[in-house]
Amino acid sequence: MHKSVFLLPALTLAVGLASCSSTEPAPAPSEAPTVSAAPVEPSASPTASESTAKSSTPEYAFATGMTFGKIRAAGEPSPELRAFLKAAAEAEGDTYEDEFTFWTVKIDNREGQAEAFPNEFRAYDKDGGEYLFVGTLDLVEVVQDGLPDAPDAKVDSPEWKSYEKLFSKYEAAFDSEQLVANPGAVKEFTVVTGDDLPDEFTRMTIDLGGLVGEAEVIPLEDAQSQGYPLDF
Repeated sequence: MHKSVFLLPALTLAVGLASCSSTEPAPAPSEAPTVSAAPVEPSASPTASESTAKSSTPEYAFATGMTFGKIRAAGEPSPELRAFLKAAAEAEGDTYEDEFTFWTVKIDNREGQAEAFPNEFRAYDKDGGEYLFVGTLDLVEVVQDGLPDAPDAKVDSPEWKSYEKLFSKYEAAFDSEQLVANPGAVKEFTVVTGDDLPDEFTRMTIDLGGLVGEAEVIPLEDAQSQGYPLDF
């Protein structure tokens, strides 16, 4: 797996987006869900082939207490996040903004009693290898931490204006990302990984934060057969 010289230490230490392995293989369910490693790009006017690709994108569900959720193995960063990643990469002379995979997590907290958010989403392959997704806010903060410091220059200088423009893109990216699904709300989040994903996973879990806790993630069709409320 290739990562930029700039991002690899920060992602590994700060949010663990680099690949890692479990010491023991994770238990596998009766059917291992097949997961595409590449996100599906959205289109304003999808063609027939694009519609087929969308319908075949793996989807999953989870439940803990009265908080429910769905996960789609495809996602897209907000325009503000994409612009910030591009500008930050250019400032560092790198191309890492294309080295991430984004998925979508939708949380139904209408009956929940505490704030919920995708704190960590972990997936395991057949050999017990672990793959970590985190919220895009973590990515924004990690990238921001690696940006150059404010220049020692006058505020009307080209150097200062360039820095100010980059910082404004950071602020826009931060503001564009969802923080939490409050009790009574339904919210959609984007999660991100820097891992090279396998073709399939055998187990998934998601941590929804402090008072909500962790849930097993299962294929959407299994959740439907078990009567999960999925009307969101």
